[in-house]
This record gives sequence, structure tokens and C-alpha cells, in this order.
Amino acid sequence: MSMSFGYGPAKDKREMIAVIRGAVERGVTFFDTAQVYGPFANEELVGEALAPFRGQVVIATKFGFKFEEQDGAPRNVGLDSRPETVKRGVEGSLKRLGVERIDLFYQHRVDPDVPIEEVAGAVKDLIQQGKVKHFGMSEAAAQTIRRAHAVQPVAAVQSEYSLWWKRPEAEVIPALEELGIGFVPYSPLGKGFLTGKINEQTTFPTDDLRSRIPRFTPEARKANQALVALLQRVATRKNATPAQIALAWLLAQKPWIVPIPGTTKLSRVEENIGAVAVELTPDDLREIDDAASRIEVQGARYPEELERMTYR
Repeated sequence: MSMSFGYGPAKDKREMIAVIRGAVERGVTFFDTAQVYGPFANEELVGEALAPFRGQVVIATKFGFKFEEQDGAPRNVGLDSRPETVKRGVEGSLKRLGVERIDLFYQHRVDPDVPIEEVAGAVKDLIQQGKVKHFGMSEAAAQTIRRAHAVQPVAAVQSEYSLWWKRPEAEVIPALEELGIGFVPYSPLGKGFLTGKINEQTTFPTDDLRSRIPRFTPEARKANQALVALLQRVATRKNATPAQIALAWLLAQKPWIVPIPGTTKLSRVEENIGAVAVELTPDDLREIDDAASRIEVQGARYPEELERMTYR
């Protein structure tokens, strides 16, 4: 996402293609995009970057928003998971990604105006037509996941999950374990905060999502450094980085959890991959969890209008 959208201006396309291909060459096989990133620009980028690796990688994308032309460019104008929109949208995603079948097609956000059974049914039709391989959901509530799964098995759920956002532990992760659904945490590094590279002096451009997030006000960033300090203590002992400890913690939670850290730099791809080699013992995990439980993270994770779209 950050290559095209959400974190300041879109990055140089050639450079981003090199980062994506460099990730593949280093063993990364799972790539995540969405129609709304850009809109559409990120699917095009991912499609071009991964063209030489067809059949070697898994590409996930997401539907669920409506787009209209404004000033000659597509703009997101709100949620829309009506079956006809989903089925029309898949054609654009297939073309932009340069694939004959989408490996994993997530509903980006639950649309309260469309019964989830209708959405699952639309994706089931696309699977039967050979245009989609697996159905996914994002930021959905446990009961909604169950209803969708009864119509078309859900392969994966993508929601925010990290040491500073643990809400999925309450209901979503137990439901996924019961149903045999994989979990894909996005923002596993807290939108960059858990890397230790952001402090109260950091400034964000107005087109960076973090400039609107309560958790990223200077006051909240100052208070939340306690969590980074915890990661740094463990990282020093493990000869790792705070980011690697944050990712290793996620990987240690369940064997079916696959975090998707985003970056625009190949050096960070390599750092993130290094988290796989970090072994956190049961004692390490207890220490992290005990210390984290005593830290009260300050600030909401999203502006109110974005938070309203989640856990439906």
C-alpha cells in the first residue's frame, strides 16, 4: 500500500518494482494489494513487478469500495459490496494484476447495506467460474465471519494485529482457530511506530494517513515510546531489531498467522525477513506479554470515520 497510497506521495515506480522483485528473490511469496490503493495504481504496480514470477507467488487483492471518475482520475466514494459491483470489479483486478485467477480475494470492509451471505455468494460464483481461488475478509467481526464461512469457506482474515492493537485476541482469533481460517495481520509494526524510528518530533505530510490518526499525535507518540522501549530491551538481548521482535512475537502466537509488513525499502524487506530467525522462548513471550499488559497505549488507532468501518 505504502508504495502507491496512504503514506505520502506515490513512490518511484521503477524503484518499487525493484523492491518487490528483490523480495521475491529473497524468498517472499505472498503479496498484498487492493483496488482502493491508488485507486488501482498499486494493483498495476504489483502486476507488473510480479509478471516474471507467475505461478511462484501468491497475490491477494481486495474489493468492496465504489469508484467514480473525478478530475480525470478514479476516486473512492464509499463502501459497495453489491454482488454486481464485486463481479464487475474482479475483471479490472484480473487485468491490472495480469493474472487469470486471483489467489485470494478479500472483502476490504464489511458493507452494512449488503448481507454478508450475498457477498460470500458472489465470491463463490467467481470461484466456480475460475476467476478467484480463495475468499477472504478484512476487519470483520467474528459473527460476520461465521455467517460468510457458512456460504463460502473463508480462507483468510486480514485485520490489524500487533503488540499495540490486540483486539483480535478477544473473539476473532478464537473463531478463526475453530473454523480453520488463516490470519493475516496488517500493520504488524504499528504503521512504523514499533520499529523505533518514529518519535514525538517526527512530522508527517498531510497526505500521510498517520497525520490524522489519534495514536500518532505528538503526545500519544511520546507516551507510547514505552512499548518501543520494551521491544528494544528484548532486541538488544536477542541481537535483533525492535521490528524483528514485534514480528517474531506475532509469528509465535499461532502457526497459521502470516503478518504482512509493508515497506518501500529493500533493506527493510531484509530486516523483516530476519524476524523468521528470531526465536522467542516461552519465557521471552511471557516477559513481553507481562510488560506490554502494563503499558496503556494512548490514542485511537483510526480516525472515527475509519474505525466505524471495522468489526461489523
